[in-house]
Amino acid sequence: MLKTIISILLVAISTFTVMAVVPPSAPAPDAPNIAPASPDAETQIRSFQIPKDFSTHLFAAEPMLANPVAFTVDNQGRVWVCESFRQNRGVTDNREHNQQWLERDISALSVQDRIDYHKELLGAKLSEYTKYDDQIRLLEDKDQDGKADYSTVYAKHFNQIEDGTAAGILVRGNSVYMTCIPHLWQLEDTDHDNLADKRKALHSGYGVRVAFRGHDSHGLIMGPDGRLYFSIGDRGYNIEFEGQKHFDPRSGAVFRCEPDGSDLEVFATGLRNPQELAFDQYGNLFTGDNNSDSGDRARWVHVVQDGDTGWRMEYQYLSDRGPFNREKIWHPYNEDTPAYIVPPIRNFADGPSGLVYYPGTGMPNQFNDTFLLCDFRGGPNNSGVRSLKVEPNGATFKVVENAQPFWKILATDIAFAPAGGIYLSDWVNGWNGEGKGRIYHFKPTSEEVLKTAQETTKLLSQDWSKLKPVNLEALLSHADYRVRLESQLELVNRKSHVVFTKVLTESDNVLAQLHSLWGMGILARHGFFETEVKKALLNFLSEDYSIELRSQVLNLLGDLQVKSAEKTLLEVIKADDARLKFFAAKALGKIQSQKAFGAFVTLLEENQDQDPVLRHAGIMGLVGTDNAEQIVQLKLHASRSVRVAAVVALRRLEDPSIAQFLDDTDARIVLEAARAIHDLPIVGALEALANAESQITSHPETGRRILNANFRLGTAERADLVARIAGDSQVHDSLRTIAIEMLANWTEPSARDHVLGFWRPLEKRDRNIARVAMINHLGGILSGSDLVRSAGIKTAASLGIEEAGPILMEVLINMEAEGQSRAVALSALGAIKHPDFKETVARHLEDEIAEVRIQARHELISIDATKAVSILEAAIESKNLIERQAAFRDLALLDSDAAANVLLAGVERLKSNQLPADTRVDVRVAARHSQSEAVKNALADYEASLDANDVTAQFLDSLEGGNAERGKKIFYERTQVSCVRCHKFNGRGGDVGPVLDKLGQEKSRKYLLEAIVEPNAAIAKNFESLTIVDLDGIITTGVVKSNNDESIELLTAEGKRVEIAKDDIDFQKQSKSPMPEDLVKHLSLDDVRDLVEFLKLGVE
Repeated sequence: MLKTIISILLVAISTFTVMAVVPPSAPAPDAPNIAPASPDAETQIRSFQIPKDFSTHLFAAEPMLANPVAFTVDNQGRVWVCESFRQNRGVTDNREHNQQWLERDISALSVQDRIDYHKELLGAKLSEYTKYDDQIRLLEDKDQDGKADYSTVYAKHFNQIEDGTAAGILVRGNSVYMTCIPHLWQLEDTDHDNLADKRKALHSGYGVRVAFRGHDSHGLIMGPDGRLYFSIGDRGYNIEFEGQKHFDPRSGAVFRCEPDGSDLEVFATGLRNPQELAFDQYGNLFTGDNNSDSGDRARWVHVVQDGDTGWRMEYQYLSDRGPFNREKIWHPYNEDTPAYIVPPIRNFADGPSGLVYYPGTGMPNQFNDTFLLCDFRGGPNNSGVRSLKVEPNGATFKVVENAQPFWKILATDIAFAPAGGIYLSDWVNGWNGEGKGRIYHFKPTSEEVLKTAQETTKLLSQDWSKLKPVNLEALLSHADYRVRLESQLELVNRKSHVVFTKVLTESDNVLAQLHSLWGMGILARHGFFETEVKKALLNFLSEDYSIELRSQVLNLLGDLQVKSAEKTLLEVIKADDARLKFFAAKALGKIQSQKAFGAFVTLLEENQDQDPVLRHAGIMGLVGTDNAEQIVQLKLHASRSVRVAAVVALRRLEDPSIAQFLDDTDARIVLEAARAIHDLPIVGALEALANAESQITSHPETGRRILNANFRLGTAERADLVARIAGDSQVHDSLRTIAIEMLANWTEPSARDHVLGFWRPLEKRDRNIARVAMINHLGGILSGSDLVRSAGIKTAASLGIEEAGPILMEVLINMEAEGQSRAVALSALGAIKHPDFKETVARHLEDEIAEVRIQARHELISIDATKAVSILEAAIESKNLIERQAAFRDLALLDSDAAANVLLAGVERLKSNQLPADTRVDVRVAARHSQSEAVKNALADYEASLDANDVTAQFLDSLEGGNAERGKKIFYERTQVSCVRCHKFNGRGGDVGPVLDKLGQEKSRKYLLEAIVEPNAAIAKNFESLTIVDLDGIITTGVVKSNNDESIELLTAEGKRVEIAKDDIDFQKQSKSPMPEDLVKHLSLDDVRDLVEFLKLGVE
């Protein structure tokens, strides 16, 4: 079997390993909807922004392919494309479903759990989830004219209920690997008819949850160590394989395994959606990780083994994204970065997808040492390919250059073209796929560059098994990484240990040495020349060799767990170079060196938390000792850096002794311990965290976790501590209100964790526990700020605390208190059945403050319904906006002819335009909830009169009367619409769409409304793009700068202004807005009105 594992690296395999499984067949899917051929694909070329020394050519377009998610180019120059026809109709998204669906999703722990709740909740709609499939398409340019002339579907039928998007593909010999949740597939065409006739799932269990669309399994590449590397978004995984369980239902991750699927490892975790992976030429791994649509930025990540970058899937459904935003997890390294994570190098791009590293030939020299990253933003005008270069920065890297060389194309993936340059797959427009798809070839104009590319292509396409060893040895020094890797793998296939040793000892080419080293590592890993390799490795650690080579030698010593290298590693860990220290510490951790404990402590102390990746290596070294008793004694160490590392090491070991760090004098160490105990959780230390009341004010996030530990333990003693904190004037209002909310929820606690949003259900508890605790500390709570007092009043009311009556009455009659606090007090008096409640309501029907009058009218409904109708009828004529709006809505609560008549009159005024514009929505909402059929019918007549084909007309009543504060919450916090994902407001948000700060000043309310509900009808200034063909056939594409009766002026990608007379226009095409057109289905009339108000007033 070991021989088979090695041979699969290069040549076709004739049999599949016994560990593979064949999933059950799915029903036959419908034929995909693919658009017909059109001139658009060629026309679009003129709009692309490319470097001056490149030209653009169309390689393939619909109907030859459609909806390309990912693609790869094999050594023969053939293009393999993952096509998806299941977006939003099989591959779904939690934003498309209700709260019940969301809760079932975040509670799912296996793929079967996901299947089960789909069957339960979807009912008849379940069949839609198998109606369409994803597929693998093969494209070839057989006549070598630069355009594909052959297209066939290599594999299809990926349409199980549980199937995700076909989103990652890699070809090695006759094996085609594809990632498609829940499987890692290996396919083979045994009869060479370009149709897969064998398919096996190497392992299954990826994607236990739905999360967001696009958060798939993807990123397949072959690492320099001969392993498959691939990634998954935050849909989690639960994989039982080879006697091991890989389980994490809430994080994205990077995996690696042997080409036959064996030896599966979780390489790194804590990612949100790392779509693609790329190694640089020195074996360092990188990815672009997508942001969470909350004003955070995407992350450029150095993927370090065993690293955790901090994202958890449930954060997505917290309005502020929980710790991800509050604790600056997505930021590059700073003093607030949690110590348990490996932070990103930089915030970069908005929708990172395809990613490659330039292999060394086929592009101009400016692309040397360059990563190319697709930035997918939903529309071509603001999408394309970013380039970036990194250089060492301690044990990690920093970005030193970035640009946008290929722009204005909605690229999903990128690969290097056989003839030189790059291929880009074009999704064309939107998020769901329009049945279109193109692959463009961006080709250098330099003949010298193209000649080099052709030479490389000739080498890659040859039969490597026929090359002589001397030729393979020479190719280890080739300028192109792909050639070097193929040479390395062929030498591995031949078990050419001698060639590798010769190159390592005699060559002065660092890259050739690296490939020889990696080749030796593969051999040793599979039991060939293991003893010789392990001995030889130590010879390459002298200063005669480069830092990069020595670093990879150290990495391999750890990977092979060479325990005999311990003494040498203990010397290298003292080196001045941070990279050497990192890999030495990492290796010592892998061999579980006990002697290295002191060296790890020294490394951590000297690092002083300056280099997070070096700290990570020191921490993992401590973890490798597996000696919690020794680690916990570091609590006495003078260095804060050592103590915080000890906390993270104990977190990794999930050892309850971590609780001893809750007494540390450094607030950040206490916070790190609280994070570990609470978040994992470490159950044996939870009580100690709950008892850490003295640390409640040391840091807000520590305070949250102390409160929540008490809430989860749930005893009377714990409730009293929470109430005591709620009443403590020395505690910040934010924590006091959290404590009060916990008391309100004590009896029937939410199944979702207060801090993290994780699914952690608790049993129901005795209501009297929270009630007694609240009574004991009521004075302190109700003497707090308006914010604290309002929360306290609501909770006292919900718990039926009659003792609160006198204090509530004081708040109500205090004219200096905020109106909302007084209104809440009035409501609470009713909830606790205060004996003077009726009289109190009557007195405040004419209160000076509108909020109190509104509440009094509302309470009157349950006291005297007849009187309430007449008072509400008068209130709908009030000059005060909020009184009019509230009065109409309260009328809907009354089941009487009198109330119905008032609402009927309101609907008639709505029909005849006799109603104030700011109250029209309120009449519609009230009529919809009325007890009267006559009122509902009148509303139906009105709504039927609106143009059903005009979305804007359906929402015109939402132009005025909104609440800007509520609109702000929708903008920043509503996951289903994610405004802040694409738009900046006051400096916070994404860069995909226009900045909205001044839009309200520049545009009318109707424009704002239309932009929300029908985005393609109103594309914001400077974002509307046109492609124009004039009568002479000249094509001009650009952003519209002016448009009048006589002409249109465009700003081209080159920055030139071109004015075109309208009489000279033969054809023009407008680009669509990347804003989802179905966004409005997540918004009510109220929501739209509030958003318009927020955008118009610019409240911040």
